Amino acid sequence: MKKTIIVISMFMSMLLLASCDAPDSSSTASVPDFAAEQTSAVTEFADAEETTTETAAETVTEQTGEAVGSETTAAVTEMQGAPDLDLTSIAGVWYIDGDPSAASIKISADGTFQSYYASGILENEGTIRREREEIEGTISDWYNLYDQNGEYIMGFRDTGSNTDLYVGNGASPHYQKFGEGGLADDGREPGEAFIDTWICDRATLQIIQLSDGNFYARIEWGSSAFSHVEWDYPLIYQGGKLVCEGNATKTVVEYASADAAPEKTVEYTDGSAEFVMQGAGVVWNDLTEHSGDGMVFQPAPEE
Repeated sequence: MKKTIIVISMFMSMLLLASCDAPDSSSTASVPDFAAEQTSAVTEFADAEETTTETAAETVTEQTGEAVGSETTAAVTEMQGAPDLDLTSIAGVWYIDGDPSAASIKISADGTFQSYYASGILENEGTIRREREEIEGTISDWYNLYDQNGEYIMGFRDTGSNTDLYVGNGASPHYQKFGEGGLADDGREPGEAFIDTWICDRATLQIIQLSDGNFYARIEWGSSAFSHVEWDYPLIYQGGKLVCEGNATKTVVEYASADAAPEKTVEYTDGSAEFVMQGAGVVWNDLTEHSGDGMVFQPAPEE
């Protein structure tokens, strides 16, 4: 019996030793596959992220359409800027307090604008958006001006007027429309008010229209019986002014005698100037030599 027990014990020991030397397939199978888990985790994360993004987008859409309600929807959908916005009702040239010698804004029907300093130099240009504002239940519509970079410049409250625009809630500056249904509207097209023969002392200014938006001016200024100076200006109508940018010609004309042929000397061909309506007259701003500083031409008497 004792021998039998010893044999059994030895047999069991041998089995234990065999199990220590041989690889355990069950243990190998239970080792975690980290690469597989990482791949699975990344996939699950990507799926979760995509789902979250879609859910967030749906939430934003839902908030824009429902939580913000008619205010945001009207501002974005109904009140678009150029080129969808039709501003025919306020299109035209607007001057501060209706003064043609002051700063101005030119508004086009397609929703674009250009603003000018009183000197006629371009200040800003961009687009106009018609937007809605609600404060404590009070809704107001606005014409808001944005530059080409999308930066807000200023806004006019839509009061329904097509002759007066006020910055902010009736604040200054106050713009008035000039011509085309506003001040000095005599039925003529923009720029046609300049077409005439004008005089100032010994100088004569004649302005004609070549085509839509294009004009031509000549000034003759006599210095003596045998000499005078001529300025020739190709012009475009811009911001309520007639503007020549760098292609004006100045010519000195002299006569050796009363019956002699004129001798002409061209002094420059790259001059600049602008003509601005001031009351019933025209101001000549010579931007090259300032020859016309302080001169206001008046309509020539009819012969």
